[in-house]
Amino acid sequence: MIPYERERSLDDANRIIRECIARRGWTVETEDFGGQLMTVKCSLRDAGGELISRGFGKGDAATSMAGALHEAVEHYYCKASRVSTPVEYVAAEHFIDDPRYAALPFLSAFADNRGRRLACRRYRSFFAGRQDIQVPLFLSFPDYPVGAQLDAQSGWRDDFDYSSVIRYSSNSGTAIGASLEEAALHGIGEIVERDAWSLFLLAHYLGGPGRYGALIDPASLPDEVEKVLRLTERRIGRSVLLIDVTSDLGYPTFIATVAQRNPDDIVYPHGCGASSYAQYAAMRALTELVQCVDIKRHSDHLAELDRLALDMLAAYPRLRACAYFEVDRERLERVDWPHPDRPRLAPNLLLPEVVADLEARGIELYYAVNHSEGEDFCVASCVSFELERFFLATSGILMAPGQRGREFLSRQSPASAARPLEAEEQAG
Repeated sequence: MIPYERERSLDDANRIIRECIARRGWTVETEDFGGQLMTVKCSLRDAGGELISRGFGKGDAATSMAGALHEAVEHYYCKASRVSTPVEYVAAEHFIDDPRYAALPFLSAFADNRGRRLACRRYRSFFAGRQDIQVPLFLSFPDYPVGAQLDAQSGWRDDFDYSSVIRYSSNSGTAIGASLEEAALHGIGEIVERDAWSLFLLAHYLGGPGRYGALIDPASLPDEVEKVLRLTERRIGRSVLLIDVTSDLGYPTFIATVAQRNPDDIVYPHGCGASSYAQYAAMRALTELVQCVDIKRHSDHLAELDRLALDMLAAYPRLRACAYFEVDRERLERVDWPHPDRPRLAPNLLLPEVVADLEARGIELYYAVNHSEGEDFCVASCVSFELERFFLATSGILMAPGQRGREFLSRQSPASAARPLEAEEQAG
């Protein structure tokens, strides 16, 4: 059977990615945790035995293994130094007056850097005939500019001052797939998921006292989702809250978290999932919650990052609450499962539908290819300047909401919209 939003069976996907890994002389090391719901950790090493990438998988055993292998390969191509497309050095002034950049939360930084240039690469629209757009390299590659080995063939160099903008860097929107269409579909799903997560954080921790997000009654869940929920609860030994955080974009998105924090949890673990198929989105959130618990239980380093995030935000209680992620159930609606089933479509048919629907709601999307391996796989990066990036605050980064987040808070509670603006002044 072909999984949701995929073109190949798990067996075929697993075989093809292993063949690609073997051709490079790389070796695979895996470690798994769990049973019916499993987390697989995959480490890739080059021919000399050096660790070059890691990935994690979630779900049942076969799904988790395929996911870990693909994510490890994807992460290998998430480095700025491995970009295969040309890098251009663009004047900061280019970004100031172009309306396509108007929603960027750091637009003022371009004015502050007049006369300087920054490394960019071209992203393409999903609609034929539309103009390409220059996207600053740092926005999608957290390893840039630190450690980047890139030469400007034009003679220009990157002399942009990144000190005020580097916190907005994230590889969200980068995904691997059997084709460009499959990779782009998953990349778009990720940035829409992070946008919905960001809006929930803003409403729950920075907004007014109103309710936002809906706690799903487990008794109303579709059978497939209800089964995964029960497996998740048995697996982690706690009650699970499945919260519908689908935003005004209408793209089903869920957060799964726990009702109680264990003594060894530094923050409340959670998982997120988004998809055109609501059942799949919910199951992704649940299995990601299991993965989150497993990873932190077996990695002191990752658990320590949670403690560091809380420490870094100690002076900002509302932002610290975002990282701690204790959900107040009294501020959630109580609802039955609200999403109808929809017929499955192949990625090449679903992608145009998703892109057109999001554009109709004011979200412009662009993509670039990080790496293409013929008909075997593609790693693509998808961006939208309108979507919110406030979720980065959960990593301990001092963040303020962007234009979309501020407008959202104004609609939720006009009186509370000033609070994040104060945080923005501090974050600047």
